[in-house]
Formats: sequence, C-alpha cells, structure tokens
Amino acid sequence: MRPNLTAAICTYKRNEPLALLLNRLGELADNDRELYALGVVVVDDSADQQARDLVMSFANRFERGIEYRHSGKRNISIARNLVLQTAADGGADWIAMTDDDCEPSDEWLSELLRVQREYDADIVTGPLFRRAPDDAPNWLKTQPFLNLANLEAPTGTILDSAFTNNSMIPASIFSDRQDLRFDPEFGRIGGEDMVFYRQVAKEGYRIVFAANAKVFENEDENRLTFPYQLRRHFWMGNSSVRTMLNEGSSNIRMVVHSTGTAVRALSRPFIRTLKGERPQWFYCAAQLSEAAGKYLGVLGVKVKHK
Repeated sequence: MRPNLTAAICTYKRNEPLALLLNRLGELADNDRELYALGVVVVDDSADQQARDLVMSFANRFERGIEYRHSGKRNISIARNLVLQTAADGGADWIAMTDDDCEPSDEWLSELLRVQREYDADIVTGPLFRRAPDDAPNWLKTQPFLNLANLEAPTGTILDSAFTNNSMIPASIFSDRQDLRFDPEFGRIGGEDMVFYRQVAKEGYRIVFAANAKVFENEDENRLTFPYQLRRHFWMGNSSVRTMLNEGSSNIRMVVHSTGTAVRALSRPFIRTLKGERPQWFYCAAQLSEAAGKYLGVLGVKVKHK
C-alpha cells in the first residue's frame, strides 16, 4: 500500500522560486506515482497572503491536493508548527519538509522513503547544496560560501539533528506528542530547526542520513553581495551560540568556541598562502563576522534572521 506523503513548505514573499518548487514536486509525483500519494501544504508567513493565488493555481496538480494556510506572524517556528499540524490533520503518514527557495533532485522523495524503510528510521534527512547563477561573483564561487553547513556522510549514518530544508518525519509526532513543537522563541532569530530536532533525538527518535536525497538551494541575486554574506555569517554565528546556550552549554565554553572561530579565520589566509593556495580574504572576513556574532550571542544579544 502506498504511503500518504505530504510536502510541507513555509514561504515568505518568494513566489517565483515557490512556483518552481511546486512544479518540481508535481514532476516528482508523476514519476513516483507507484511509490506514494503526494499532497502539499503551504503556509504563507507574509501579512498580505502574497502566495495565496499562486498556491491555489496548483489546486488540481497533486493526487491528494494542495492546501494553503496563512500565518503572517513573521515567526518561522509558528509557521512550521502550522504546516506540520495541517499535514498531520490531513491524513499524511509522512511529512517531507523543504524551503521555498529549494529545488529537489529527481530521487528526493523516493530516496527519503527508501532509506526510512531500509534503516527503520524515525526521521530521515538529506544534504543541501547551494547553487549560484553563472554570473555570480567569482569570489563567491571559488571560496567556500556555497558550502555552508554541507554534511558529508554515508547513507545510514545516525545523526543527532536534521535539517528543515531536507527532512521527512512521521505525522504521528504531531498527533501523538503535543510537547514536541518548534519553539517560537527561536522563530525570529533562527536555530529553531536545530533545537526541535535535537529535542526529538533526545526523546529517542532515530534520525538517519540519506546521502542521495539531495536538495538544491538556488541563491538569488540579493544573496550574491559581500555585505549579505557578512551578515549571513554574523547571524549564523549568533544563532548557533544561542541554540547551544539553550541546550545547556556554559558561557565560558561558548567564549572558547567563539575564540576558536576567530583564530581559524585569522590564520586561514596565512596557512593557505604557505601551502601555495589563494588566501581567500573574503571568506576570512566572513568567518570573523561569524565569530563576532557568536561573541554577541554569549553576551545575550539576539540577531533576527532576515
């Protein structure tokens, strides 16, 4: 019997990439029709319901339909809780999450399901690969900016967390465990996915990595500037420290952790030069920005995710 699978998407003022994603999901559903029955839930976090008409234009595209819900709270945790609860209430067996600026590979959903069965996984998560357009600045493509948070591990690896841009969870989590929800406190500063999935792992759910369930994030033109990359690293550093403090890490440990980031950033150009490699000054500056975000996180400063 085919499982009922629901793709869960939160969106905020990204209609063009959202349309690409929905079309892509339709292609996957057509190709994998014998493997699962697909439905889609989209939660719109914009105040003016910007995505409503677009989503409803796909009303007849998916076997189990598509549902539009409006949040408008500018809080990604609230939006994620709503999209997952809606999917669970709509009869899903499994819920696959990705972001509105992502494009799944041909094998994405079928591979998530295959790995779940083969490894008896409670949750399956896969890798994200960032892609920049051909006309992106050379420093962005030749330095490790597109490799942020890339996880390289063999299929079947047990993890202590997962990624909301590429993961599949059982709908029963939201129907059986009212205490397992995305924390609204992290809904504006980010890190809500790490907090949620680490909590889930601590409750005994097995998170398994699926190396071939690939998702690609297409970087738009607003992300191709150096100021944006500096701010992204600054926010990521701040968010990572805030989540680790939330899990019980001490301030002293986080100061040491932040200092390690700063030392690696400062030493990177010189080590690379000694090896005969390009120093990567842009990435050095981004890492220093990340370290600054971490230090401020230790001091209690919370940087909102834009």
